[in-house]
Parts: sequence; C-alpha cells; structure tokens
Amino acid sequence: PWWQQYLRWLGQIVQGDFGESILYALPVATILGGALPNTLGLVSLALVIGIVVTVPLGILAAKYQDSWVDHGIRLVTFLALAIPGFWVGLLLLYLFGVKLQLVSVTNTKGFAAYVLPAVTLALWICGLYIRRLRNAILEVSRQPFVQGARALGLPEWMVYTRYIFPHVGLMLLPMMGVTMGAMLGGSAVIEMVFAIKGFGYMMVQGIMARDYVLMQGYIIWITMVFIVINIIIDVLSIWLNPKRRAAIKGGSYE
Repeated sequence: PWWQQYLRWLGQIVQGDFGESILYALPVATILGGALPNTLGLVSLALVIGIVVTVPLGILAAKYQDSWVDHGIRLVTFLALAIPGFWVGLLLLYLFGVKLQLVSVTNTKGFAAYVLPAVTLALWICGLYIRRLRNAILEVSRQPFVQGARALGLPEWMVYTRYIFPHVGLMLLPMMGVTMGAMLGGSAVIEMVFAIKGFGYMMVQGIMARDYVLMQGYIIWITMVFIVINIIIDVLSIWLNPKRRAAIKGGSYE
C-alpha cells in the first residue's frame, strides 16, 4: 500500500538514507554531502565581498543623501539587480580569463575557482543591501538617541559604531536569513557558468537527467539548511537585542 511505502520512505529519510541517484549510481547523501561545502564556500566568500563593498557605499549614500553621490550609488545598485547573474559571470570569464588571462577558464582549482563566481554573486548582494543599509541608517539617524549623541559632540565614528550600527544590524539581520537561503537555492546558474559542483550544479544535472531521486534529496537538503540558517538568525537576533534577552529572562530592559 502507498501509506506503507510513504512511512518506509520517511524512516529512511530520518536515518539519512535519501536513496541512490539514477544519474551517478551513488547515494544521494554522498553526492549532496560533497557538494554542500562547495556551495557554502561560494556563498560565504560572496557574503564577505558583499559586506566589504556594501557597508562603505551604504554609509556614503546615507551621508550624502540626495546628492550626486547618492544618486550614482543608487543607479549602480539598480543595475546590479537588473543585470542577470549569468551574463555578469560570462562577462567576467571573458574579461579576466580570455582577455587579461588572469585566471584559467578551464582548469581553475582551489581558492581561485571561487573568486569570480563569488564576485558575481556579491554583485547581487550589493544591489540588494546597499539601498536597504542606506535607508536603515537614515531611519536610525533620525532617532532622538542618535541626535542626542551628536549634540553631545561625540565623534561621528563613535556615533556610528555605538548607536547606529547596532540598531541597523538588528533591522537587517532577519533579511540576511532569507538572503542566505535564496543564495543557496539560487546559486545554480552561477555554479553552472563556472562549473562549480555545488548544490545548484547537482540540482540542474538531476533535472536534465530526470533523476527524481537526486532532485527529491536536493529539495529536502536545501529545506533543512534553510531551517538551520533561520534558527541561527533568530538566536542571533535575540542575543544581540537586549530587550528580547530581558523579556526571555523575565526581567525588564530600561
């Protein structure tokens, strides 16, 4: 009966048995377990690059609100979101691999294999977060405690590090969980362009070969990773927010 098959399948999932891939003739857990570090490495490097670029540009856009600097940065973010990722990846491969010959197009290994795809993915991160960081900084800067700190004559760097950034971080932290999940699930195009055998690459191979066992395992794995990421984000939100910490402990925060 179908219900016995379903219960047997659930029992196998709990034990970590996702079946055997039709395409690779290997356990799905082995295939995805080997692909996960590649995708996590790509996403982590892209996040680092994205943060390094986003923070100064977001501060500049907020500091020079409605100036030509602000409008220029907002135009760049619009283009970053509008241009397809695969097109950017192919352009970078052509520029740095064919024209400048700084990287190998066919035989790149190690850390060098992740640089161009991470930059491609980071471009989307920058386009997504620069505008939100700018708006969050402007919103927090209007709060009385920030205006009071500036009225006391505190240096601008201290105002940002002690008063603005902690609140901005709490505002953007929930969005980071969604972004991480979107990057893990949406990195397939980038991985295909740069031939990185990550989660997305394996998913596309499974779809093309109609490997339903591999596709099924991918969906379950990406769901579990997404849940873990969001749990971590929720814990960080509580830990970084003194009001929520006090509420959980049963006290009050003043």
